[in-house]
Amino acid sequence: MRLYLVEGQIAQADKMTEAILVEHKQYTQQWMDEGKILLSSLKTDLSGGVFLAKVSEEAELQSFLANEPFFCNGIQTYTVKPLDIHYLNEQLADWLDQ
Repeated sequence: MRLYLVEGQIAQADKMTEAILVEHKQYTQQWMDEGKILLSSLKTDLSGGVFLAKVSEEAELQSFLANEPFFCNGIQTYTVKPLDIHYLNEQLADWLDQ
């Protein structure tokens, strides 16, 4: 499994609707439930969000992002950075080893 830092950048906030926000939350929750997302956070300046994802291949993450409601509606773009963990709090070891 590989760990990725994903940063979302709001491109067109004016396209946001309540329905798209609900769809985004439901879509993301699927990966949370499957244990593929460790955490997700809105940036305090409201310019987008970040999350940590764990997948076997980057192609799986890219497919997830390509179908993400904010991306599909032109609201947000994503930057993906693979991570190589060199120090880890022991409390997170179980999540990364799955």
